[in-house]
Parts: sequence; structure tokens; C-alpha cells
Amino acid sequence: MQTIVPAMTPDSKPAAPAAITAAQALQRRRAISLAVTGLGAVGLGAMLGHGLGQSLTAQLPTGWSAALPALVGAAVSAVLVPLVGWAAIRIVAPALPRPEARPAKPAAPAAPATVTRLRPVPAADTAPAPLVAPGDAQAPARDALTGAYTQQHFVAAADREWSRIRRHGEDAALLMVDVDHFKRLNDEHGTAAGDAMLVEITRLASSTLRPYDLLSRFGGGVLVVYLPHTDPLGALDVAERIRERVAGLRLAWQGKSVKATISVGVAGIGAAHAGLDAVIGDAGAALREAKSAGRNCVRAAPIPPRQNHTPARSAG
Repeated sequence: MQTIVPAMTPDSKPAAPAAITAAQALQRRRAISLAVTGLGAVGLGAMLGHGLGQSLTAQLPTGWSAALPALVGAAVSAVLVPLVGWAAIRIVAPALPRPEARPAKPAAPAAPATVTRLRPVPAADTAPAPLVAPGDAQAPARDALTGAYTQQHFVAAADREWSRIRRHGEDAALLMVDVDHFKRLNDEHGTAAGDAMLVEITRLASSTLRPYDLLSRFGGGVLVVYLPHTDPLGALDVAERIRERVAGLRLAWQGKSVKATISVGVAGIGAAHAGLDAVIGDAGAALREAKSAGRNCVRAAPIPPRQNHTPARSAG
């Protein structure tokens, strides 16, 4: 939006020059007379100097006879010319009429001033939003503690993906992650320490995933990850990388070094699955196997038959 401020143009005409007064006319005549007198004095001085030089010629040697009149005339003129110049500066110049001051030209119209009002730029949401359709009316819901997507958003997004992968026969997999002995960690170090540990585990998992993978929190210490375009073997590799990174994590808490481990269940999506709930059930069963095996490990559900002969793609 722009606001134009017009410039003002003056309308007044310049005043006519004033008539010459009698005093100014008298000063002009005096100045002219003084100028004529000065010129006559210069000429007279040159003549006197020349005559004086001629009279002195007879008394000087022969070599000086030709140059002396000119030298004397120049000397007399050198004295009279500065005197006449001084008189012209002090007497003649002030007597001359001063030129009338010209009226100032009206200023050119200034360019119109422009005031530009900038609209505020909205802050960009830099958080990735995988598996979100452009037509969604609501923004993806995030877990207040970890920043991962909520279970409700995960189910809605995964249902859309389910229809797509069944239609095109693409690979996909699911990870179910659980913090080992999470209740005991909260009891020993406090719920604040447990929350801090869960935030760090979520951060490590998120940094291991691709931008279009979907990470969500199902409550407590359980995280669920949806991996599109990933076969069961690729999903096992992703799960193992997350597990290793968490095993090396040390949380400094109130002067203590707190550590934790995770167990992961992996399930591939195949032709035998009737829906998303069936895949989540398989991942949960694989997670229970990992817990029974001593925790801090990864277990996979039986690999389901592929939907077609499309080449498998890994998560890397």
C-alpha cells in the first residue's frame, strides 16, 4: 500500500526592479568623472616621465640615451596606476549602481513522497510434515513432550498410505519401539528424568530416519515408526541403527549419568494383512519377543508374502 504526498508549487510573480533615485544618478556621474580623471593622470604621468627622461639624456652616457625616457615613463606609470586602482576600488566601485537581485526561480516540483507499508512475513514452519495431504484442514498434531506426531495423526496418515501401497503394490514396514524398564527409570530418577530421556531417544530416532518417514508416540515410552518404500530387511537395518545409538546415550542428570536401552519390533506390510491394525499387531508381537529375549535387541515378525514382484527397496 502506498501513500502519495503531492508537492506545493508557488504562484507568486517576481517583483519589478525599483527606479533609479537622484542620489544614485549623482553617484554614477561622480564615478565616471573620477574614471576619466584617472585615465588622464596615467597619460599625463607617462608624458611627464618621457620629458624628464629626455632632459636627463644629455647628462648620461650614450648607451643610456635611448632607454632612459621609456624607463622614467614606466616608473611614473607604475606609481600612478596603483593610486588610480585604489581610488577605483574605494570610490568608484561603491558609487556604481548595484545590479538588481534577480528573483529566485520557483523550485521544481518535488517528486511525490512515497510511503511504503510492508506486510509482515509469517514465520515458516520448518518442521517436516511427512504423509500429510495438501487438502488437510487441520495441522498435524504433535506430542507436547517429544514433538513426535500423536497416535491419532499417525493412524489417519497411515490409513491413507495403506490405500496407496495396496493399490500400487509398494513396500512398507512398521517399527514399534519401547524404552526398557521405563517405569523403573522414573521411579529411581524421577519422572522429569524419564521425560528427558524419552525426549533424547525421540531425537536420536528422528535424526536416523528419512524426512518422509513418520515417527509418532503412542503413549508412555512407546514410539511407532512408519517406513514407506522399505522392505522388512531394510526396516531391520533402521531399527538396529536406532537401538545402537540409544545404547550409547548417557544423560547427565543431577550429577549422575543415566542410561537406557530400547527394544524394537519390526513388521513388514504384505498381502496377507487385512488392515493397519493387523500390521501394528505383528509389530507388537515382535516387540514382546525382543523383551523376552532380554531387551536391548531387535526382533522381526515373520516376513509376509509380497504383493507382487516389484523390486524391494531398502531404507538407506
